Formats: sequence, structure tokens, C-alpha cells
Amino acid sequence: MKQSIHRILITGDDGYTSTGTRLLARLLKPHFECMIVATKGQMSAVGGALHIKDGCSFGEDTVEGVPAIWIDGYPCDALEYLVGRGYGPFDLVVSGINWGMNIGNAIVSSGTYSAAIRSIHLGLAPKAIAISWFTPPSAWTKLHNHDDSLDTFLTYPGKAALEVIQVSIQNNFWGADLLNINLPESTTKTIRFTKGLDDLKEFFNYPLPADKKTHSFSYPKDHPKTNTKNQLETDTGALLSGYISISPHKKSNLDETLFHKLKDTPITLP
Repeated sequence: MKQSIHRILITGDDGYTSTGTRLLARLLKPHFECMIVATKGQMSAVGGALHIKDGCSFGEDTVEGVPAIWIDGYPCDALEYLVGRGYGPFDLVVSGINWGMNIGNAIVSSGTYSAAIRSIHLGLAPKAIAISWFTPPSAWTKLHNHDDSLDTFLTYPGKAALEVIQVSIQNNFWGADLLNINLPESTTKTIRFTKGLDDLKEFFNYPLPADKKTHSFSYPKDHPKTNTKNQLETDTGALLSGYISISPHKKSNLDETLFHKLKDTPITLP
């Protein structure tokens, strides 16, 4: 059955006034009832972290004419706050547009992706989209200014993101619970359905630079490798070849087949 989408929750990890969040707000609000809940500032690569010890402060604002709540914490803290205050349900959660791709098993470190999947597990919406843009490494932790003009980005990645969200809704998300969508560096109209790259070392630069004297290491700022360009079944291959990558995901990481095989077979330890 095709799902009717009216209410969309916008979230992410680049900050509630980030360029990507503002683009979504401006472009989605003519078509849907929207609300924003997101981090107060840049929180990329924090995964599913929570401030379980001290909690977080919060505030209210308006972004591009859309009501917004900011949380001075992690992306998943923002969603926990909504549940605690009784907001929702929504028909769809859209997390992004993230400045920087979210590919392969690296999604475990992504605040953007973690916010999307946690929103489903918290019952805020039955479906979610994590949408990211393949930008240079220098933009991955960009400190966005709410006064930055959106004009440069309205057509791309803005309009492209809107169109791929609309196509996903029209096709009922192709049966997926969550879509991990990555837009290539330059504009395109072609989508490829992909799986996440298994070996992240084929894409990111290793080994990490380490200094034995200072006992510290850092993450390379080089552009990722192009080794997987011809592997079009992978998210990195599609992106490097200029396609929009959509990876369909389930909300659960449980191996259902193995669980049903083993659930009636208790084991006693020696």
C-alpha cells in the first residue's frame, strides 16, 4: 500500500541552521508540513552518541519559515527530546542534506544516518531518508553560518534532493524502511540502486598519519580513492561515476533467517 506523506521531520548533524538543513526546509515546505529538530552546531561523525550523563539544553527558533527546535547535544539527543515532549508522529524523517557522503559501513559513525535510523526506532516515523552530498573533505566538518546565501546550492544539491525525495515517496520507498541516498559532486538525473562498499580501505586513505612522539594520530584530508569507480553496484562506484546512489535499508540489523533457525535451540555452557 502506498504511504501518504504529509508531515516531514527534518534533522541532521551539521547544525539546525546548516546550509543543507535550510535547503530542505525551503524546498520541502511548499509541499509538506515540516518541522526541524537538530543539533545547535556542527556534530559530524558522532554516530549514535547520547548525552546520557548530563542531558542537553534546547531552544526554539524558525528556519526558512519552518518551526525549529535546536538541541545543544548530539543528533540522536534531538530525537530523544522530541519523544520525551510528545511530538509526532510524522510520516517521514529526512536527515540531511549532509555536507559529505555517507557510504558503506562508515554509516555507523554518521550522525546523519544515526538520526535517521533512530527516528524509526523511536516511533517518530515509519520511514526515513538519510541524504548526503559528495563534497571534498574540507567541507565535512564545515561550520555553517546561518547567514550564508542558499542561492548557489538551490539547483544543486537542493532541487536534486527534493526531486529524489519526491520520487522515493511516489515509489513508496521501493519497500525499504530507510533509504541512504548520496548525491555525486556534480548535478545528474540518473539514479543507481547500490549496496554499501564493504571494505572502507578501498575508498578512504589508510594508514592514518600517526606521530609516535606525541602519541597522536589524525585523519587524512585527501580526496578519497577512485579505486571503486567501476564497481557500479556499490555506493562509492556510483558516486565516483556521477550517479545518485540509493541504498535500501531495513530498520533492523537482525539476521532474521538465522534467528528463526536458532531461537528454539538453547545451548548450555560447560
